[in-house]
Amino acid sequence: QLTSFSRMIPTSDGKQIRCRLFDPVLVWMAMAAHSSQFVWYRRLSVLFSRYTYLNDLYELETDPSLLSEEEEDEDALEPVKTIQEDSSSPKFLLSNGQMVALREAVLPIGLQHRPWKRIYSLSRDGDSFISFEKHITNWNAKFGDSSTLLVVKTTKGEVIGGYADAIATSSPRPGTARSCLFRAEEDDTFTVYDGKQNSLGTFFEGSPHRMKSGGIEGSSKQILLDPTRRIIAFGGGLGMKSGDGFGLCLEDGFARGTTARCEAFCNEPLVEGNGGVFDVLDVEVYGFVFGQF
Repeated sequence: QLTSFSRMIPTSDGKQIRCRLFDPVLVWMAMAAHSSQFVWYRRLSVLFSRYTYLNDLYELETDPSLLSEEEEDEDALEPVKTIQEDSSSPKFLLSNGQMVALREAVLPIGLQHRPWKRIYSLSRDGDSFISFEKHITNWNAKFGDSSTLLVVKTTKGEVIGGYADAIATSSPRPGTARSCLFRAEEDDTFTVYDGKQNSLGTFFEGSPHRMKSGGIEGSSKQILLDPTRRIIAFGGGLGMKSGDGFGLCLEDGFARGTTARCEAFCNEPLVEGNGGVFDVLDVEVYGFVFGQF
């Protein structure tokens, strides 16, 4: 049975303890328990090594400021990873700092560690609505009901968009209340409109008939992709209040868009002036890749 050190002597400053153990037989027995490792040079080490007889323990000095930084680093998420594209592809509309801020402000926890994939880019893939629908359909076929992020940059440099937790299609699909609209601010933060104050519960995207919201029947978080009218729209529905409309809508081959107050998202128009009408500079849609870290 192993015994404790026969003598432990602290130094005067209390930062060092010298441990003495005058029992090489005890060390030999401990090493002999690992017979396959107890080769000849380890036997010599047991007999003649200083650590068989004497060990010094030192108190470690740590910088509290470094510890706090390490704790913060453990809680912080890594920069957003994006799926690599060809060198000829245009730059992303969002900086990585904006992606990080948007990830933390909008995405559910289950998506925050997923790489981003640019499904569609107006400047890369063209303004054909058929092309846009094809990219979305292909993504949907590959990954199923995957969440998507729509980012729009106006000719005035404003960055707005919406998050949908189900692929936007012209046919009704179930969804949840996580869909939201957002607007970038000057400091790379985002104002998010998710309509939580309405307490509507569960939503179903695609159908214009909805639960009451503030006494207004039909205001909904539907995410509409209409190939006939060639529009993409967030929110709206039947029975909207006077002055209300789609929270965000892109039309005219992605050349123009509109934004208005929407009861479902509790948002103000995402751009200022001109009655919520804006000209589109570029559009991107991002998906979140499962199975890659």
